[in-house]
Amino acid sequence: MSTPQENQKLSLKPNQALLFGRIHSVRRADDSTYTELTLPAIDQYTPPNSVEIRSKKRLGQSGDTVEVLVMCGGYRAKSFQYTDKETGEKITRRPTVNVYSAVEE
Repeated sequence: MSTPQENQKLSLKPNQALLFGRIHSVRRADDSTYTELTLPAIDQYTPPNSVEIRSKKRLGQSGDTVEVLVMCGGYRAKSFQYTDKETGEKITRRPTVNVYSAVEE
């Protein structure tokens, strides 16, 4: 976690982001730690967003507020078909899955 003074010096590289939020849960799988982070809502009427960050080390405990520099990535998931309820047309969709990986030094 960095201080406000360090944030002013922080220079983001392409495809990087600084995420700030509260840790909701942490799980381990293989050699990675997956931290579910709840981001602050933009106003009192909007629900907060949630993201999952992959890292080698644990970022904190449930309930901790953290600030994490991440590399933004993702992949195209398996396509699937569904039927439009209004038109009856079969539509093929291929979702994109976002992946956030902690930048660890």
